Amino acid sequence: MSHQPAALTQLSHYLLDTLWQLAQCFTCFPRSPRIAIRGQKYTILRLLGEGGFSYVYLVSTPEDPGTYYALKKIRCSLGEESLSRAQKEVEAYRLFDHPNIIPVVDWEVDRDKETVYILLPYYRRGNLQDMINANLVNGAKVPERRLLGLFLGVCQALKELHQYNPKKKKRARPSSDAEEDEGGLAKPLMEGEAEDAPVKSYAHRDIKPSNIMISDSGTFPVLMDMGSLARSPVTPSNRSLALQLQDEAAELCTMPYRAPELFDVKTGVPVTTAVDIWSLGCTLYACLVGKSPFEARSEESGGSLSLCVLNGDWRFPDEGTSGKKRASKSEADRGISEGVKDIVRACLRVEPERRPNVDELADLIQGVMDQLGED
Repeated sequence: MSHQPAALTQLSHYLLDTLWQLAQCFTCFPRSPRIAIRGQKYTILRLLGEGGFSYVYLVSTPEDPGTYYALKKIRCSLGEESLSRAQKEVEAYRLFDHPNIIPVVDWEVDRDKETVYILLPYYRRGNLQDMINANLVNGAKVPERRLLGLFLGVCQALKELHQYNPKKKKRARPSSDAEEDEGGLAKPLMEGEAEDAPVKSYAHRDIKPSNIMISDSGTFPVLMDMGSLARSPVTPSNRSLALQLQDEAAELCTMPYRAPELFDVKTGVPVTTAVDIWSLGCTLYACLVGKSPFEARSEESGGSLSLCVLNGDWRFPDEGTSGKKRASKSEADRGISEGVKDIVRACLRVEPERRPNVDELADLIQGVMDQLGED
């Protein structure tokens, strides 16, 4: 996704919506483009966002124009390898059936156009990054207890990944049409993985605010973007495999939220689901402060972001170099309770084995919520 300033992003969306409404007033304007997913036509309304090789559009059906979906279009122009990766993303969505993990509505693999289409629900409240941007513009804050309630839901989603139960039924395709299982989606999710290999856990590897949607009710989170999903733990047996994993992380795992063990992958040292706990800690900090702790620290010090991560060099806005409190310069810097800070601190321990697992983190969050009481 592009990282435009919040005000510019909101303005661009407003202008696109306005132009769309004006276009409807003139019959000489062409109709909105349409796209078919396995025979069902969808009207493309506007672009929601874009990544390196993917675009996400807001779409609806001509039969029910008031129901919206998010259509992810992945261009696989790098050949069979990129097409296979996109197909594995679809398979990743199907692995889990949980209310805090985004469901796939439908999908299609168009090999002739080297494109994979993934149809997903549309959440009108957007994601946590949208919430952060709006709060920065408006000078607002989300009450801590409500925020922790959302993070408790993310823990439930991560528990589904980290404690994967292969006996659970996969999400079915939305129709009885199962021809060729979508061009090879029955293949193993990860390279070198036997179809019947027992998998005890998966790591998401790209937990960040923009990958956590907020339900339309505003009461629970929905984890999305399974393109970075990988089996866990992974222990590279030689330097070549360690560098391969490190390069993959550099491509798939967003830098300000990436765990230190993915910046410098060691031979013979397992990379575990603890990477998600680290990223969740960075995400909680961003919701409290406005940006990742390592973005904030590298901007403050002028140093390398990766070195800040590897050294665990970060702080809360009201803390000095020794972690002691200092005078706050703004209202936004104040008001983070010690209990909430302790959650972030537990997640951002440089040593993976010292971080809580997902159950321990959920218990920690629930305990702090109980102390905070009602908002």
